[in-house]
Amino acid sequence: MAMAIPFYLGGYFTLDMCLGSLILFIWQQINKAKADTYTSAIASGMICGDGIWSLPSALLSLFGVQAPFCIRVP
Repeated sequence: MAMAIPFYLGGYFTLDMCLGSLILFIWQQINKAKADTYTSAIASGMICGDGIWSLPSALLSLFGVQAPFCIRVP
């Protein structure tokens, strides 16, 4: 199941999960009490922020706007 997530949702989602897990790991090493307290709130905010980008992304895709070569992911 974990191997199927990037194929179903796209690579950007798994990169977000990996980066978030790395940040949480480092944060827990620095200050475990605050990390345990605020992890849920920060994760919810990051998910919401990622969801907010979905609407402009869908509109750009609908109108056929292509990203410049330097930022396009194959």
